[in-house]
Amino acid sequence: MAEPILLQRLESHAIWLRSLGVRGIRLDLSRCPGICVRLQGAELVGASLQSADLRQSDFSDADFSGADLRGTDLRFAELARADFSVAILRDVQFRGANLNGANLRRAQLWQADLRYASVRGVNLSGAELMGAQLAGVDLTGTRLCGADLGGADLSNANLCGTDFTRANLRGASLEGAIVDHDTNFFGVKAEGRVFSTVDVEFLRVAHLPPCLAGTRLA
Repeated sequence: MAEPILLQRLESHAIWLRSLGVRGIRLDLSRCPGICVRLQGAELVGASLQSADLRQSDFSDADFSGADLRGTDLRFAELARADFSVAILRDVQFRGANLNGANLRRAQLWQADLRYASVRGVNLSGAELMGAQLAGVDLTGTRLCGADLGGADLSNANLCGTDFTRANLRGASLEGAIVDHDTNFFGVKAEGRVFSTVDVEFLRVAHLPPCLAGTRLA
């Protein structure tokens, strides 16, 4: 897609947003093939980007809140500080992407592939990550409070300072995951076997999951 045409569509989308859908046209890039764009800070609220190929694009500081990105390819994209709150991100390819400081609060990330992405300091509170691929992901300082990670793969992930308070980790894999004194599993829903390969000696007693309560003294 030529840049002038894309910019025209973005302007029409902005009018659509400001007029609450009365004027302008909602941005629709669904199934758009191979476009590497530089749209830092773009206003993409509620846009339709299903199955678009946006690999290596730069959307840092962009606002995708409420957007539909089902099946979109964002591998190796620059997404630092982007807002994906309440966005539909099922089956999205985030492999190798930079999501540092992004907001994914209450986003739907079922089966999303975030392997080897950088997800430092991200807000994933209340997000739905069932079956998500998070192997090798750097989740340092990330908030996953109340998130649903049922069946997710967090093997070899960096979980230093990650807050899982009251998250669901039933059936998840934490094999080889790195934890530290600030990793918080308070109130987590999970079977004891989920933590069988986790070095829980690094955890504060107050941060232990209920399934391990009483396994060591304060």
